[in-house]
Parts: sequence; C-alpha cells; structure tokens
Amino acid sequence: MPEWVPVCRLDEIPEGSGCSLDAAGLRLAIFRTGDDLFALYGRCPHSGGSLGHGWIDENEVVCPLHQWRFKLADGRCSTIPGEGVHRFRCEVRGEMVWVEV
Repeated sequence: MPEWVPVCRLDEIPEGSGCSLDAAGLRLAIFRTGDDLFALYGRCPHSGGSLGHGWIDENEVVCPLHQWRFKLADGRCSTIPGEGVHRFRCEVRGEMVWVEV
C-alpha cells in the first residue's frame, strides 16, 4: 500500500533544477519548475545514470550520462519510445516536499 513520506525541504530544490535523494529504499529525482514539482524514479533505465543530477530542457529531464530524455509530466522517454521511469505523486505541505511511495 503506498504511503506519503517527507523527502526534503522545498528550498533544497533549486528552481529550474532537481535533486537526487533516497526515500523508503528508493532512489528518487525531484524537480522544481515554477510552482510545479515532479518526482521520478531516480535512475535512468539505460545505464543507471542519476536523473537528479541531470538538467531540465523543454519540460524534460536529460540524463547526464548519455542524454536520454524523460518527460517530467509522466516519465516517458522521448529518446527511445517504449522506455520510461515511474512518476510518483508529490506535493508541498508547509515547507516540506512529500512523495507517495
């Protein structure tokens, strides 16, 4: 059964960027664009690159290892059709970011 867990403070995620962290035994990548937050599984399916250390370009995160691209909105890979990473529900409560894992 999924549960909501606090993962970091909102001010720990730079605007227009992301961070990599562990929550409930999972590697997550959390991104912030304007007022929107996105939580994706943090490892690229290609070579395990840290998506949290990637960069955002046109509403996609770009893996720093081989530049595979994943849509922030749903985790689908736009580089290789049929690939993707899981997107987790997330929200801000007070100063904390919570993710449903």
